[in-house]
Amino acid sequence: RAIAELDGLAAFAEAAVRHDYRQPEFCNEATIEIDGGRHPVVERQIDSFIANDTRLSPARRMLLITGPNMGGKSTYMRQAALIVLLAHCGSFVPAARCRLGPIDAIYTRIGASDDLASGRSTFMVEMTEAAAILNGATDKSLVLMDEIGRGPSTFDGVALAFAIARHLIEKNRAWTLFSTHYFELTRLAEEFAQLANVHLAAIEHQHSIVFLHSVNEGAASQSYGLQVAALAGVPNSVIRAAKKQLLKLEQNSAAQN
Repeated sequence: RAIAELDGLAAFAEAAVRHDYRQPEFCNEATIEIDGGRHPVVERQIDSFIANDTRLSPARRMLLITGPNMGGKSTYMRQAALIVLLAHCGSFVPAARCRLGPIDAIYTRIGASDDLASGRSTFMVEMTEAAAILNGATDKSLVLMDEIGRGPSTFDGVALAFAIARHLIEKNRAWTLFSTHYFELTRLAEEFAQLANVHLAAIEHQHSIVFLHSVNEGAASQSYGLQVAALAGVPNSVIRAAKKQLLKLEQNSAAQN
């Protein structure tokens, strides 16, 4: 057991030196401050990783994260959780600076998978995970909610996402990173001062999309869904048809408002 512990600590030390990890600071204040945070796995797979800050406080308990698919939302959320986890394991962390107050647990609702052997659909698994978070998270917990409410109709999904976000702010009061493609949720910042909108930046260039992977304040201006579909190789005829349908939907929505 002593040799195993020594081996683990030696591995932490080697990783810290090799990958420029920094010593985390612990305090009694209610805060999560990460400057220049990086994902310890993803940064090893690419040539240039874009580091980002994560700041949570009693006045800023939830970050509502918007932006395109493949823009880096999940990476940004997971790197924050991994930095917190590494710090509590006794490791230095992949960040320029890290200061953490008391944290009692990390809860995650990430990814889409079913459990058909147990008779549970993807949406049922999602809701089961959400229920565990809503019933267990405290004001000292770190919660990652990555795309909630995608299984049912759009209206049901938006309604559930709204209600879950509100519960996390009002009841759990947990440190929350909440990513979504439902732009309607960005209006929650008008209702709750503790919620801040942030987005993963992207730009269109020559009818394509360029992911900047930087986290900026404010909500995203669009989801870039069609651009990502084109990038994946969806036929141009399908993209053109989707653009026409999107225009009709936007016009109908504007007329109803």
